[in-house]
Formats: sequence, structure tokens, C-alpha cells
Amino acid sequence: MYDVLSPDGFSITPDEVYPDLESAHAASVAFAERFQFQGFYSTARRERIPLTDIAGRCRVVEVPDDYLEEDG
Repeated sequence: MYDVLSPDGFSITPDEVYPDLESAHAASVAFAERFQFQGFYSTARRERIPLTDIAGRCRVVEVPDDYLEEDG
């Protein structure tokens, strides 16, 4: 299982994980496309990441299978 972190380090889909690397990379591309209109991603530190670099600045991380399960 994989999660995708934004350039700021937050999960791009807090309630979803991806079964394989291919799906995770596709999600990072889809995330970047959300910024098509403004042309960049602005980080919390006010860094502007060009549209063409957003997906590459996301991080794909492996997570345990029970990552989204709530504590009982």
C-alpha cells in the first residue's frame, strides 16, 4: 500500500491509499493537474512550484495495510 504526499508533506488523499506504485504515481499526476488553471502549486512556505514540477515534487511512501483503520 502507498500514500502520496504533497510537496508540503501532507497526504493528497487523507482517506485513500493506493495498492501499487503505478496507482500512486497516477494520483500524483492527477493532483498536479488540479493546479492547471493557476499554473503552479504554492507551498505553505510560499514557494511556487511550476505546474510541470508538481508531480515530481510529491513523495510516494509505503504504508502498512492497516494505515487507514481507526483505533478501536
